[in-house]
Amino acid sequence: MAPWQNFRQVHFRRVKDTIAVPLHRFGYHLTGLPESVSRTVLTGIGAAAKAAYFLPGSPVRRKVGAFCQAADRTDPWPIYSRMVDNLEAAALHFARLHRHGRERLVAQTVVDSTLAEQYRRLGASRTGLILLTPHCAGSVLSSAGLSVFCPTGLLVRESLDPVRGRLMIEYLEKLGPRLIVSRNTAPTTVMRHIARALREGMAVVGTADVIAPGVDTVEVTAFGQLVSSPAWPARISARFGVPIVPIFQRMDGERITLLADEGYVAQEDLQQGTQRWMASFERLFRRHPSDWIFMLDKHWSRVFATRPVFGIPL
Repeated sequence: MAPWQNFRQVHFRRVKDTIAVPLHRFGYHLTGLPESVSRTVLTGIGAAAKAAYFLPGSPVRRKVGAFCQAADRTDPWPIYSRMVDNLEAAALHFARLHRHGRERLVAQTVVDSTLAEQYRRLGASRTGLILLTPHCAGSVLSSAGLSVFCPTGLLVRESLDPVRGRLMIEYLEKLGPRLIVSRNTAPTTVMRHIARALREGMAVVGTADVIAPGVDTVEVTAFGQLVSSPAWPARISARFGVPIVPIFQRMDGERITLLADEGYVAQEDLQQGTQRWMASFERLFRRHPSDWIFMLDKHWSRVFATRPVFGIPL
């Protein structure tokens, strides 16, 4: 039996709860070392993560290979290798953020002309903006630079574990945007907080590539298959006339670039309003796959695994 056969039995929430404090302490001490040393340490950890790709029965090789088949690509190893590099850079950003603040992170975040244009076109309407992003290596980190560019609210699903939850909020508060927490808050209260931020002309940022079915999801198409996506962005957009702008974070070393697709106001058809930003995400996933870490998520993995995989070494 391959060593990864029991990998599916791991409950990742418990793992994250267990390692949160040790990782925080490790990162804090790491950024107290000379930068050349901290980079060498992270490169060693990244090398181990890359080596896992070649282990018998490796789930990451299988998942990235399945994505490549669905996206008509033939470069699974380069995609995964660069993904690890991006995660190394993100980890160093987070460690510096807690110990030294956000100044360096802000300096290394670039608002691309595509986002600047959409903000000029839609941000002056006094209705605010809904900025939807997938889970990229730089998605949370980019909110530091974004909050300097424009008033920003960050929609956060905090941890159930109180210790990890408090630590998570500590990091997020250092980024700068207003936090709108959602997990332990009544849905109606969350919506009031979102509506208030939008009335104040803020850009409310939410991650929206979770495709698990829920009480407020609609079915849309991604990679030729039906998936469930959150309906709240299209619902708010249609009700209050708030524009939706799909955004994406691309990393080049430690530099984070914020990209945007064309914004729009959703109409009463929630499925159509949701499909539009999902289609935008899919185009960006195909173009910049190494930045999209959620291709390894179990729900997306199931989407890709339903497709026959031929021609990709698994």
